Amino acid sequence: MMKNSNNNSKMMAGALAVFATLFFASCVDEPTEGPIGGQVETIETLQASGTFDWKTSEKITVVIEGLAIDVDVIRKLTLETGSGDEFFAGAQAMDEDFEMTFDLPAHVTEVTMKYGAIEQKKAISQYQVAFNFVEERGEEDLEL
Repeated sequence: MMKNSNNNSKMMAGALAVFATLFFASCVDEPTEGPIGGQVETIETLQASGTFDWKTSEKITVVIEGLAIDVDVIRKLTLETGSGDEFFAGAQAMDEDFEMTFDLPAHVTEVTMKYGAIEQKKAISQYQVAFNFVEERGEEDLEL
């Protein structure tokens, strides 16, 4: 019986020695990668390309042409990005022009206008997008 206990102690001591070796070997201090060419750059010395403008947004003007009508029609006007993020909502008279400039993320390429049942989606061109309150209808809406 004594022999078995002695073997267990030796195995336990061997396992502990292997564990300790692995543990301390993983803590070896290794040099980190240094700058290429020996230049040390700090945040103060970093320089961006001359064409990089640092902007993540652009000023986009939304223009809506009002209709010449004799009836007062006021509805909720909603403007959204192409991905559905609302960036404007307010009451708008259908007979009044609307023009406003918004600071939108640079990746936005189209705007959706919702006005009552009217919904139009247009691409931004030269930092501007233009709408009107005329709803386009196909020939299927015509009665014969």
